[in-house]
Amino acid sequence: MRALPRRRTAAALTGAALAALAVAGPVGTAAADEDPLPPGLDTTDCPTLPAGADPAFWQCTAAVISGGRLTLGKIDQVLDQPIKLTYANGFDPVTGIEGVTGGTLRSAPLRVPGGVLGIPGTDFIPLLQISAQPELTAPVELAPYPERGSLVLRMRIKVINPLLGDKCYIGSKDDPITLRLGISATNPPPPNTPIEGEAPEMVSFDPPVLKATMVDNEFAVPKSNGCGPFGLLNPIADFRAGLPSAAGHNTAIFTQYALVKTYTDIQQTSAKYRLQAKSTATKTAKAKAKTWLATHGPWAVKR
Repeated sequence: MRALPRRRTAAALTGAALAALAVAGPVGTAAADEDPLPPGLDTTDCPTLPAGADPAFWQCTAAVISGGRLTLGKIDQVLDQPIKLTYANGFDPVTGIEGVTGGTLRSAPLRVPGGVLGIPGTDFIPLLQISAQPELTAPVELAPYPERGSLVLRMRIKVINPLLGDKCYIGSKDDPITLRLGISATNPPPPNTPIEGEAPEMVSFDPPVLKATMVDNEFAVPKSNGCGPFGLLNPIADFRAGLPSAAGHNTAIFTQYALVKTYTDIQQTSAKYRLQAKSTATKTAKAKAKTWLATHGPWAVKR
């Protein structure tokens, strides 16, 4: 298939079922009905659109990461609790300028196996327990086609332990952990080897929900900061986690579900958006918007 000559962006999960079906092929109704959906697939965190934005040309993505793993240095964390990511993307039909707005990441603390000592079974004492909680340090970015990582997340990980204080983090706003998530094969430095995600499949028609696995094992992880009084415990946190950890030693595998709705649809059911200006797009413009949204998800079809 021929790649579109225009610049294309990508989202956490695709914004159009038709685009996903074009990539993954037909999906049976039975398969869609049998896959249980995680909680949190709703539009409650959808951001308010920029001033003057036409809701017919914008979509909100609510993605719930329900499984997978995140390996940072010596920490190998199974994702056994849901992580919800919400943001919006769209474009101006007059100028053609594309944009992304918002970016909310919600996650409960994730218990780190082995605790402070890194030895399984030793973390039954509260002082030896460690939990990790991811936070965004910058708005979500959608990488231009044909970059491998379609969804760019800049993050820091809050390290929770009574001895480390309330400001202990791996990564920071100035030096974040940068994930470039996609479904195509990675190209990491050794010792990591290439891995691939899983293409989207439609697992629910009402509501319309897509499932996929997005991956990255090319990123580096910086040192910790703010651990203990005046950061005095940073070296201990770094030793436990094996930080800094160079590219080729870290992995992110996110199995996620996405509910994607246009803001026109959201307006019909949510009072939050009813006060926004009504769309003035003509039928032709709306058809153009539908086509654009169908090709500007994280797995936009290459033609």
